[in-house]
Amino acid sequence: MKKFDVVMFNMSNYSEWDEGVSNRNYHVLRELMNRPEVNKILAVDYLPLTFKRAVRIFKEDLVLNLKDSKVIKRGLTHKVSKISDKLYVYSDTSFFRNPKATLKNIKKTALSLNFGDMVVWSFFPFVTPYLDELGQKLTIFDAVDNWLLHSSYEKQKDKLQESYNLVKDQSDLIFVVSNSLINFFDDQPNVYWIPNGVDLKHYNKKFALINRDISDIKKPIIGYIGVIQNKVDFDLIKYVAEKNPDKSFVLVGPVWDEQDQNKIDLDKFKNVHFLGYKKYSEAAMYIQQFDVGIIPHKKEAFAASTNPMKMYEYLACKKPVVASNNIGTENVEEMIYVANDREEFDRKINLALEENSPAKEEGRKEFVKNFSWFNTVNKMLELINNKLN
Repeated sequence: MKKFDVVMFNMSNYSEWDEGVSNRNYHVLRELMNRPEVNKILAVDYLPLTFKRAVRIFKEDLVLNLKDSKVIKRGLTHKVSKISDKLYVYSDTSFFRNPKATLKNIKKTALSLNFGDMVVWSFFPFVTPYLDELGQKLTIFDAVDNWLLHSSYEKQKDKLQESYNLVKDQSDLIFVVSNSLINFFDDQPNVYWIPNGVDLKHYNKKFALINRDISDIKKPIIGYIGVIQNKVDFDLIKYVAEKNPDKSFVLVGPVWDEQDQNKIDLDKFKNVHFLGYKKYSEAAMYIQQFDVGIIPHKKEAFAASTNPMKMYEYLACKKPVVASNNIGTENVEEMIYVANDREEFDRKINLALEENSPAKEEGRKEFVKNFSWFNTVNKMLELINNKLN
């Protein structure tokens, strides 16, 4: 295996991972830390596209220091932190003003860390037009979903479309989480469908104590974990909550501000419970209290470009899963219940409860072993090594 160094452009900030946020980017980085073919990693925090985001990054990442880290370089607009001999984190506030200068500074940082054969691994499409500044051996783009369909990037659509066009032209490898994204990247031969994964050990952990905010809730618990944002189908949740007053519907995760009214409407139901944000370290404890894990997402274009990590997490905790159709679950549909409409969603929840058994629980746990993050990253590294060699 040929050894290489990685410059990784992240879809979030390392400080957010420190605070308990998790996503595909986090798990891939964590796996790469344990691989012998990877020498060093320079993880570049989410680069700001606006002045407002730059101010936030300055406050949270330049002023404050990461846990168990050593600051090895600090400038007016950037900082480099050493996490270990293998991992360094670069934070920057100037990308929205001068992206080329930011990339030159990142290259300078990589060279100062004695990076050799360099692989760029990007989860952040906006950086693509400037990657020729780095002089990498290989360029990888990892598509977690289609940001063109994400409400957060409405104002950057033109720039984002240009970036995606360059991703298609300039990337040596493109990893996508869903089948629909293969078509988005024109079904090019360098596009590979590599779905999300799960940390089996983390979700099989046993807990001596269960937090009271969920242990006191009446069973059966029909649970959802994740950010409560616009992709969540609140009308569907209202329907099943009203139809099933004997069941508790528990939503674990932060609620986006624009969903406040939907939360107020659901709070009127005595059997609906919002438990708020929980750290990744606590996620398994909450899912283990569910009787059914649900994914009530809206069936729209954005949903089809995703591959919900929560379905693997539910399965790792042996829970039956009920999901809306056309939301990127096609690779596990033999093991879950898929509903085409709200009436069917209601029926499938009840069917999942009726059909559950110890044998089915063990079957889910065995099935999801194929989707460990270890196996997921193995597939990626095999493709990388083939390209490098």
